[in-house]
Amino acid sequence: MHFRPIQSFTRKRLSDVVADQIKQLISDDTLMPGDRLPAERDLATQLAVSRPSLREALIRLESDGYIATSGRCGFTVVDLTAPIISRPLAELLLQNPRTSADILELRQGLEAISTVYAAERATTADLRKIKAAFEALKAASQSQDRMNLAELDAAFHLAIADSTHNVALAHVMHGIHTLIREGMRQYHRLIDYDEAMEKQLMSQHQAIYDAVMARDAQKARKAAERHLAFVREIYQEDAAKL
Repeated sequence: MHFRPIQSFTRKRLSDVVADQIKQLISDDTLMPGDRLPAERDLATQLAVSRPSLREALIRLESDGYIATSGRCGFTVVDLTAPIISRPLAELLLQNPRTSADILELRQGLEAISTVYAAERATTADLRKIKAAFEALKAASQSQDRMNLAELDAAFHLAIADSTHNVALAHVMHGIHTLIREGMRQYHRLIDYDEAMEKQLMSQHQAIYDAVMARDAQKARKAAERHLAFVREIYQEDAAKL
């Protein structure tokens, strides 16, 4: 259980203590972007506070941009870097598609670091999430599920980023998730979902996965760098045709 019962003798307002605890869980990488908070009744029970106090804390966290409502699903943790990273870069990408090459350079650096830290720091639970993300990607690749391939590709890389236990790195990776996902759609389209090329991409993902699961940090870094170098070559060849 992530949440600790609130001590009733605290001198601070209960809603402030609740808000501070949730902020701390976000800052120490326990709650990640996209994670859902428990239902209000369950969360109030876990924290041992009244629902009005909890609701006040949630409203404040939402107004401060830490969480967002997700329909009937309650609240989810927000990508804190998205307003300053993803949206401006998305605008640049729309105005100049060649910005994709710059995003790939950024990805190459971030993901090389991510694979190293994931190999060194991933917990057993993290490795299970990486495995589930990889198997979903592999299944989509084998079935040529074009609709979900880019999304699952991005999810695999983000599962690795989440396993770094570096809150800044993880949030930056989530912040550029939209750009990463769109970039993946582009390169899958560029190779026209060619079976041989898709197998090559899958082989590269397999190498990253195997190295992280084996906790071989340097092998993981090299596998990530080879993968991104290959993707950059695809973009460069396409740009040369223009």
